[in-house]
Amino acid sequence: MDVFLGEVVTEGQTLATVESNESLNVYSITAPIDGVLTERVAHAGEQTGGRPLFTIIDTSSVWVKLAVFPGDRARVRLGANVSIAPATGGAAVMGTISYINVMIDANQAVAARVELDNTDGAWPPGTYVTAEIQVGEYEVPLAVRRSGLQSFRDFTVVYAQIGDEYEVRMLDLGRQAGDWAEVLGGLDPGTRYVTENSYVLKADIEKTGAVHDH
Repeated sequence: MDVFLGEVVTEGQTLATVESNESLNVYSITAPIDGVLTERVAHAGEQTGGRPLFTIIDTSSVWVKLAVFPGDRARVRLGANVSIAPATGGAAVMGTISYINVMIDANQAVAARVELDNTDGAWPPGTYVTAEIQVGEYEVPLAVRRSGLQSFRDFTVVYAQIGDEYEVRMLDLGRQAGDWAEVLGGLDPGTRYVTENSYVLKADIEKTGAVHDH
């Protein structure tokens, strides 16, 4: 036996040699595709009995199976953009929905599928993932990053940079999605504001009272 479970094989690579009981000729069994050997039924000295001896999986691309529940089904469309990340944490990648099943699974969800490039092996088959499906897109005149939002008195605010100082901008917010929040009022386009660690600035300002309301 020339290969082992989990080994990466290439098309044409010899996996094993077998001897015919009738002619006693020796034949080589070769890999029909590039992939990973995931099952090996054959063992040295055994008769094959006509059964499959090896299973090879091409992992250069993988399918992500998503469960779309009834309350969301009407908003999910073929071609929708999807952000996918490992459930255990890690960087997200983008894909698109290429298939939506017409049949409902036992959990009342409909299966949707996203195909991902996996040439670097970053997505082992069986990996649990989290996904965010884009169900709509809106153009807004002004939006801010939600990471910059803080509570101040009874308002939601950002801290705008005016010269060497920071001033509170009390916002009138609209729709929120992902990392962004629509601004309906309270901030002028082009204003620089704090987007990261704004809670640190908030704590400092509250200690010193050095704040201007606008």
